[in-house]
Amino acid sequence: MTLESDLVATAQTLVRKPVSDVFDAFANAESMSRFWFTRRDDGLRAGETVAWYLGPEPDALRTDIRVTSLERPNLIVMEWENAGGFTTVTWTFEEKGPNTTLLRVEETGYSADPETNLAAVRDSIGGFNQVIIAAKAWLEHRAPINVIADHAGD
Repeated sequence: MTLESDLVATAQTLVRKPVSDVFDAFANAESMSRFWFTRRDDGLRAGETVAWYLGPEPDALRTDIRVTSLERPNLIVMEWENAGGFTTVTWTFEEKGPNTTLLRVEETGYSADPETNLAAVRDSIGGFNQVIIAAKAWLEHRAPINVIADHAGD
């Protein structure tokens, strides 16, 4: 039996770059591979499913991402598997000034038992905070931080 949860995992930070640059860091495979998952696609498109990898090796573990909505340069909505079901992850990119963007991520739709949901939310919050700070480091300072390998203990 699964229970629909109203739990939400969120993280946000200011990035001192224009909103289009921050959006492109996530929409563009080469850029995102510098700070998060390795990707081998030609960019995100609404309605498509893309594969993200836990490293650059040809046999790296893979997770499939379905892009449900993409509104350049302010919104990416995707679905992925988490806690035994599929959750919705919403990335928003809000201009706060000519060179400042509020980057926010929110994950909803947890559908496992309460204990599993809570563990998944905690893990997502931690992971999302690592990712947005790694994106900030990459965009503002060109400092590549591989949070996937470090989070996994590789």
